[in-house]
Amino acid sequence: MKYRLWFLAVCFSLATSATWAGQAPTPTSGPGDSEQVLKAEQAMALVLVGDGSGRVTSVSVGVVIRPDGVLLTSYHALKGASEVQVRLQSGEVYDQVSLTGFDERRDVAALHIAAQGLAALPSSAAETAAPGDKINVLTVSGDLAWTACEGVLGRTTLADGVAGAGRGYRVMEFTAPLPADSIGGALVNSHGQLLGILTASPKVTGSQFAVPLATVAGLPGEGGLTALGSGRNLVPPVASPRSGSPDQEQLPGNAALAHAHSLRVRSNTTFFSPFMLEKELMGDSQFRALGLELVNGYQGGDLLISVDRPLFTYDFTYSVTSARSGVLLLTGKVTAIDGPHAAEGIAKRLVKLLGEARGLKAAADQNQVAIAPWL
Repeated sequence: MKYRLWFLAVCFSLATSATWAGQAPTPTSGPGDSEQVLKAEQAMALVLVGDGSGRVTSVSVGVVIRPDGVLLTSYHALKGASEVQVRLQSGEVYDQVSLTGFDERRDVAALHIAAQGLAALPSSAAETAAPGDKINVLTVSGDLAWTACEGVLGRTTLADGVAGAGRGYRVMEFTAPLPADSIGGALVNSHGQLLGILTASPKVTGSQFAVPLATVAGLPGEGGLTALGSGRNLVPPVASPRSGSPDQEQLPGNAALAHAHSLRVRSNTTFFSPFMLEKELMGDSQFRALGLELVNGYQGGDLLISVDRPLFTYDFTYSVTSARSGVLLLTGKVTAIDGPHAAEGIAKRLVKLLGEARGLKAAADQNQVAIAPWL
């Protein structure tokens, strides 16, 4: 009898443990995450490089990693620099900058400025990040406007498979709607912790990747300080208006979605077929009301929807880009047991986002009609 009671107690204990294990909450973003990202933005800086005549020849993004004035930035922007200046988000300007180390292969350099108590980005162990995690990219566009772009982390792989990125080092792939002319930045997790450095090397186009922080964290301690020329006379360049007609490829995300006439679906994984999403979209009356044409095959369409599933997960990530320019318009992910269920979830989200964008267009058209008699 005692044995039977002991056996039942053990079974109950195991069942309870299994139940709790199965119900263990997964990390999700909360209200504090946006605050952490805003705090992380205070650790960003602009690095101005001149040719010795006071003329700015290049601008890169700096990421402060230590409160005592250590930051990481793109090496290619500094190569051959005659004068360098660092401008922090706080508005402080430092004209005396030293180079403490660099890695030309990874295109990352470490700089030092004479400062204390700076806002610095805390680092996160690379092994804690997983494909499908929500990330933010802190970057600046060609007109020097700061922005934080939310996206999804991809896999960590060798740069050998990224056209123009070089060979023999690891990169972290990600998907995020970056400005087409972004010039580098920081890849951070939802808690504002630094995962990697974006260098925006001119050799690489059409790819989104960052250099893992762990692989360049030792650069500041390579040894010695090499003083760079004073950047006292450097002034950030004033962005000139973009020329050309405001066609779809130059429109911001919502406008590009609103003006699209067709879309095409592709899959980057064997776990998902484009037909699955096409079927869900065509079966949705709200999608049909949007007037968008579905294009089959490997070419065509104003919008390109790409679906992937990171290995060892049930997360199906998706992105919408301009098919011609490759500009990323939006990203997201759906957790599902298989492709058909993922297609259902992705279709609902896309219909909602496309409807909102096209609703904005309709409202703008109505406003235009309303004010036309007064022109």
